[in-house]
Amino acid sequence: MRLFTAAALIAGIALLLWLLHETDLDQALAIVTRIGWGGAALVILIFALGFLFEVIAWALTFPRPLDAVWIIRLWCVNMVGEALSVVMPFGALGGEPFKAMLLNRHYGVPYGESAASLLIVQTMFALVQAPFVLVGLVLALQSNLLSPAVETAMTIAAIGLALFMGLMLIAIHRRWLKALTDRLQHSSRAGYLSAAIAGLEEVEQRIFGFMRQDPRRFAAASVGFFLNWLMGAAEVWAILALIGHPLSFWDCWIIEAAIVLIRSATFFVPAHIGSLEAATVYVTAALTGSPDIGLALALIRRARELFWSAIGLAIGSWYGWRRTPAPDAC
Repeated sequence: MRLFTAAALIAGIALLLWLLHETDLDQALAIVTRIGWGGAALVILIFALGFLFEVIAWALTFPRPLDAVWIIRLWCVNMVGEALSVVMPFGALGGEPFKAMLLNRHYGVPYGESAASLLIVQTMFALVQAPFVLVGLVLALQSNLLSPAVETAMTIAAIGLALFMGLMLIAIHRRWLKALTDRLQHSSRAGYLSAAIAGLEEVEQRIFGFMRQDPRRFAAASVGFFLNWLMGAAEVWAILALIGHPLSFWDCWIIEAAIVLIRSATFFVPAHIGSLEAATVYVTAALTGSPDIGLALALIRRARELFWSAIGLAIGSWYGWRRTPAPDAC
């Protein structure tokens, strides 16, 4: 696994270096400076708003009252988990165990409850990602600006994603996880697997209960996660406007949809290095005619990611320093 991760990282760095060689880095940096401090603050604000939508949606997956204190706690925990996801392989999944650990150690949330919540979040993230990407695909096909090969690749990826999401919905509706635990209980190794079976049953029951028996929270959380994806397109739109190369919001939706697809496909690459930059440069260049603008966009978003991750790691250090949980603290 370490060898595979190292190989993926090396390949990503090589792709990034090739991209920098093929574009005008000096020109891209000159474009980046046009954003200014006020523009940078606006970009962070837009991202923070999308992050807030995600946290509120996550809070809705817990069987707890939705209040400001709980949202603040989840905000802090999510900051740490997302920061770790940037520096660890396997994308968003990299920081999930740490979120569960922080919730348990500092706020007394049982691992079964947090595990079920995090699985619901990953499931719903993927579910709402499918319509977001499909809309982007339709817009891309209508624009006729991307090459046929790229349009075909995006179509295959989007359809595959939609089919996978459909399969997940069927699995939840038919309770396939429960069927798996029933089989394990009747196996010869049931005694050794009793703890795992009990954990799977609790997680499955919580997921099924949330999605089937609490439709209002499920709908509200779905809206929150979709708004989070939408704010990604809004961030692209704002950055391009701030650097003097505005595109329509629908074009920015195409860019973000392509980035989302690449991010999903390269979950095993630490920080998605190289792959996100390549996707951003290619699609933005197709829409603006300049790869330097695409590189500037990629650099600004990467800088925002590093800034946000640094805050998350600082919060994580504070959690590590804080030995005794404070009930009313973050």
